[in-house]
Amino acid sequence: MLKKIPEYLAKKGTNLNLLVFVFIFSMVFVNVYTPFEFSTWFRTNSDSLNFLYSTCTILGGMVILIVSRIVMYYVNKRELISMLSYVLWLAAELLMIVMLYTLVNKLLLHDQRDVYSIFRRALMFVPAILAIPYLVSYLYLGLRSKDATINKLIEEGHTNGQALQHSVDDTITFNDENGKPRLTIKSGSILYLGANDNYVNVYYLDNDKVGYNIIRNNLKSLEKQLTAYGIVRCHRSYMVNLHCVKLISREKDGMYVTFDSNAVSKIPLSKSYSEEVMRQFSEL
Repeated sequence: MLKKIPEYLAKKGTNLNLLVFVFIFSMVFVNVYTPFEFSTWFRTNSDSLNFLYSTCTILGGMVILIVSRIVMYYVNKRELISMLSYVLWLAAELLMIVMLYTLVNKLLLHDQRDVYSIFRRALMFVPAILAIPYLVSYLYLGLRSKDATINKLIEEGHTNGQALQHSVDDTITFNDENGKPRLTIKSGSILYLGANDNYVNVYYLDNDKVGYNIIRNNLKSLEKQLTAYGIVRCHRSYMVNLHCVKLISREKDGMYVTFDSNAVSKIPLSKSYSEEVMRQFSEL
């Protein structure tokens, strides 16, 4: 459970698709399907009011989920959370929605049932309602991620086959996000690339001094091009030129990549990238 969650679960697109599916499913399932139909959720003796209240409750639950997923996205941006943390996060989301339903019934609609009865009912049905869209979404997204991984491995296999054709004296042209050339440099001079919001800093050696150029692009767009030159992803925010790496070390606060040049600081190596980086480093 301490294993990190799959990277696709932290992506914006994943959470957006999940939220849209949960909303549509909940609207149909709660308002139509027995035993979760709206008439059993609120006691107003009016189908139209029951429908209105159930819809408002669903929307309130969606607000909770949206805020939660935004916070989760920025937490994961620093480092992927563990599976245990993810499960506990889901449980907290469910609990907040249950509490919302309980408060709406008791305080706004003045439900005559005691708070515990309302809470217990919601605690039974809210997870049941959300379980189906969550499971369907995760299965679908998981299959899509596996397909993407397989395609990536095929591409990487092709790319690694081409890697031997490149030498450290080859030049690399960096384009911006619009495809316009912004920097051409010998691949052997490149030390590493660092992400900086919507920009990438390309660090290189120039007469034993470290210089850098800023390009409006992102690491993901550059990754496929640079892998063939031995410049690989080692962290969500960094790519390193393995030809310029002296050693990979494990320290108290994690793993780091150290360069041949003393003028360059160590670069962090994330667990999710460490196996592939060490494999390619050992083959140079």
